[in-house]
Amino acid sequence: MRQLAVGISLLVLVASSAAAQTPPAKLAGVTMSADATRRAHLQEINLDTARKLADACVAFSRAANPNGGATVVVVGPSGNIVYAARTDGQIPNNFDSAFEKAKMALYMRAPTRSMVNRWGSPEAALARAPLNLYLVEGGYPIIVEDMMIGALGVGGSSGGDEECGHAALQKVIGPQPAIVPPVRPTPVGPAAPPQAR
Repeated sequence: MRQLAVGISLLVLVASSAAAQTPPAKLAGVTMSADATRRAHLQEINLDTARKLADACVAFSRAANPNGGATVVVVGPSGNIVYAARTDGQIPNNFDSAFEKAKMALYMRAPTRSMVNRWGSPEAALARAPLNLYLVEGGYPIIVEDMMIGALGVGGSSGGDEECGHAALQKVIGPQPAIVPPVRPTPVGPAAPPQAR
């Protein structure tokens, strides 16, 4: 019993002397850079702005088709819904699609079209299936003064989901990068046989 007590005392002594030799950490060495900290600082889109985005998207859609409409979902940086709107006649899938697009834009911090272009082929999409990525255009991050304050997703728009979201951001937030052009994904399957000359 006495040997056990001596052994424990020695172990505590060794551990405390090792801890005493480690200098205290400096904040700059264990945290994100100042630039990353500035971008990660949490600011959430407010309800009024989220509502204006939804209204602008619906107006865009109705301009394309007076009988049309849209479903718009705006989420904050946490992924929680700040505002959602659907016009009459929209089906449940339109809401699900808009919400998934908003989450995808939020998680990837890019327009969903960028991810469709990158991983839209069946093989690439299948490889990422466990990640639950919704590879459909129509979602955008909402960025103000280099800070992402939320994301927007559109489903069931008469004027095109991607165009509707972009037009709403332009009208409410201001100038936006151009819509990313679609890139045809590489088809999966055997290569075509060489042509005879």
